[in-house]
Amino acid sequence: MAAANAWAQDEVAIFDSYMLMQEVGGPTIDTRRFQRANFADPGMHRLDLYFNGQWRGVDDIEFRNVPGQDSAVPCYNAAMLERGGLDLGKVSRADGVEPLPRELSCEDLSRYVPGAKIRVDMAQLGLYVTFPEYLQRLAVSNRWVDPSQWDSGITAARLNYNANVFTTESQGRRMTRGYAGINAGLNLGALRLRHTGSAFWSQTSGAQYQASSYYLQTDIPAWKSQLLLGESSTSGELFDAVSFRGVQLSSDDRMLPETLRHYAPIVRGTANSNAKVSVYQRGFLIYETTVAPGPFVIEDVRAASYGGDLDVQVTEADGSTRSFVVPFATIVQLLRPGVTQYSLTAGRAADRGLRGPSPYVLQGTLKRGMGDAITGYGGLAFTDHYGSVLLGAAMSTTLGAFAADVTAARAKVPLEGKRAGASYRLTYSKDLPNSGTNFSLLAYRYSTSGYLGLRDAVALGNVSRNYRYQGDGRMRSRFDLNVSQNLGASLGSMYASASTANYWSRAGSDVNYSVGYNNDWRDVSYSIALQRVHSAGMGSYWGGGGSAKSTQVTLSVAIPLGRRDMTSRAPRLSAVYTGDSREGARLSSSVSGPLDDRGAGSYSVSAAHNGRSNANSADAGVGYNFPQGSVSASVGQGRGYRQASLSANGAMLVHGGGVTLAQTMGETVALVQAKDAEGMRVGYGVNRVDGSGYAVVGSLSPYRLNSVDVDPADLPVDIELKTSSLNIAPRAGAIIKLVYPTLRARQVLILSKLADGAALPFGAEAIDPQTRMAVGAVGQGSRIVMRAESDQGRVRIEWGPGQGESCHIDYELPARHTRGDSAYDILELACVQDEPVPAQQGGVGPLSLR
Repeated sequence: MAAANAWAQDEVAIFDSYMLMQEVGGPTIDTRRFQRANFADPGMHRLDLYFNGQWRGVDDIEFRNVPGQDSAVPCYNAAMLERGGLDLGKVSRADGVEPLPRELSCEDLSRYVPGAKIRVDMAQLGLYVTFPEYLQRLAVSNRWVDPSQWDSGITAARLNYNANVFTTESQGRRMTRGYAGINAGLNLGALRLRHTGSAFWSQTSGAQYQASSYYLQTDIPAWKSQLLLGESSTSGELFDAVSFRGVQLSSDDRMLPETLRHYAPIVRGTANSNAKVSVYQRGFLIYETTVAPGPFVIEDVRAASYGGDLDVQVTEADGSTRSFVVPFATIVQLLRPGVTQYSLTAGRAADRGLRGPSPYVLQGTLKRGMGDAITGYGGLAFTDHYGSVLLGAAMSTTLGAFAADVTAARAKVPLEGKRAGASYRLTYSKDLPNSGTNFSLLAYRYSTSGYLGLRDAVALGNVSRNYRYQGDGRMRSRFDLNVSQNLGASLGSMYASASTANYWSRAGSDVNYSVGYNNDWRDVSYSIALQRVHSAGMGSYWGGGGSAKSTQVTLSVAIPLGRRDMTSRAPRLSAVYTGDSREGARLSSSVSGPLDDRGAGSYSVSAAHNGRSNANSADAGVGYNFPQGSVSASVGQGRGYRQASLSANGAMLVHGGGVTLAQTMGETVALVQAKDAEGMRVGYGVNRVDGSGYAVVGSLSPYRLNSVDVDPADLPVDIELKTSSLNIAPRAGAIIKLVYPTLRARQVLILSKLADGAALPFGAEAIDPQTRMAVGAVGQGSRIVMRAESDQGRVRIEWGPGQGESCHIDYELPARHTRGDSAYDILELACVQDEPVPAQQGGVGPLSLR
């Protein structure tokens, strides 16, 4: 074997077998396997697997003896390497190597994969496979997975619920109201049936149920799109968002590789030699590569944030450097070059306020990345007696990111006839990293008097009952601004937001602005905020008249009540002062904190004083997150009232193995099955395996590689986990079943000697003759410590490869009535000497990648 087999080059250590507490004249253990640090016996070894430094699970790897090696070497096949991230297509096109065999091979890996190495660390029980980065699949390098590996999941039903009961007593009258919201679904292969609704109950109106939406959805991987049939709503990105009942086909950028999902500029330049190109954003290195002499183009830069120019540094082979800046600011409309997003919707409007026949709705939008910094977009929208067209473009420049579009619309309005108009919109975003200023949004829209938006047009069916259409309060212009300023590490940050809107049918403007400052001093956090609201009213038609103004100032401070080393677990004292021009001054203080070290539960107690009414009030609340859901309760009392509430939320998953209760689930989830592993922690948070062996992971990233880890620390002592991590790439909305194999094995202490009364050699291995796996070892005093998978069977004791250097023990364990009992079963049995059984020839077990 070549030097790629690093374990074969370790220094030799010589042991004196007479120091191993063995009987004079008795059998001696073969110490040659301990002479090298990474010596491995032939057979199956359970190892952690690492591919290019990335942990890929735990599995059983077969080792075989090969000529010229003192140690057995690990074997592999193409399927194992492919699951670890090796691109077999790229390997097949490499020069100077032989085709990678599909069957099991124990040869030097560099014979088949250029530059590849396998290293074994028996001390850490790890197998390390390295190969050049250019041979690694894109799916592994950025979590994007080939569509052929996307998993549709299992057939199962799901339900999210959120229930609340609220009761209050004021002036001798008690009112109780109940609410329950559900989000239900059924998965059949790649089909997702979904329904959302709400149930209400009160003493005055009784019980009623309102269905919000229902639809059947599936993805189309070949088109990188989602198909929806039923009731839903449009996105509202280009046109007004409207609810519809019909069909929708839209692109899903979650199916794209990470480098195409979000806009980032293309880096272009020229190198004079083999040069290193480094890309920085906000002072952080976000990308680095080596380029050949001549012009270069880098298209797969992933920015650390969505704002901040890219500083590019080119380091030539002679050490000389030069730098240039690539402008980078983005807004939602910007796409990567060549990326297309679209949406087609057809059906009837489903807004709850509509009366009479629902108008039809037809809408289509299209966006296309047309160059390094330009994206074009447009769309069409139609409903009864209405049509509109939108055209626009977005551009990233040195001054920031701009988007501008115009929407032209024509409509036939009841009692008025035809009208036409246009709406113009301009948005801007810019991040100034050197000054710490970020303009996250600056937008302006102006609409002419004859312009109707899509929602206005859908509502035309209700207009005929009104005397004048102008009473609907159509917007004339609107301006929005959001800006934040980082003042430095110890000076905190400031923010400001403002919006103003005026309408064709109303005098005056609606104005809303707020400014604030936040900072921390040691563990104390404090803030100040000012908000101003001015509403011009809805006009005399609605009977509102006049205007409303309000100014509010808020001061807050939060202090941990504990040592600095326990800040995250300590209660926090908070005080808030609010001064309102309409409601007067209010001062409140509260104490809140966790109920346990894991943060599963929390509590809060507060008191407040209202300066205008000179009234005091007090409130208290407690909540706890269980693996099966969350519950919370609150009580409050003030001048003339009492209040109490009880809430619960969670989820239910109905599958082939029964019903599993869980925390509220997201769109894409995993059902974990681990037999006999009750209480084992799954992922993060409070998720644990229930008594039936199931748990739910409530959120997975669709079309991406997800690693789901379990923590065996809380397993019963007689349960062994075969693998602690599984990887999966789910389709959107899927329910993925992940099976974590477990082994139930009892701890056994066997007092044993050979037939002639000689003690067994210290350090000899206990081997399962069927699997050739080590299950224990011989300790001092000829005592064997082992784990037994079955209540009766045979175990082999081996202390060397020669004849007469092994024996076997047939055992039968006593009945055990208490599951998980940690006590050892103690047996006294003779070891019958015989010849060792040769290692079985087998394959590599499945890698813990799905």
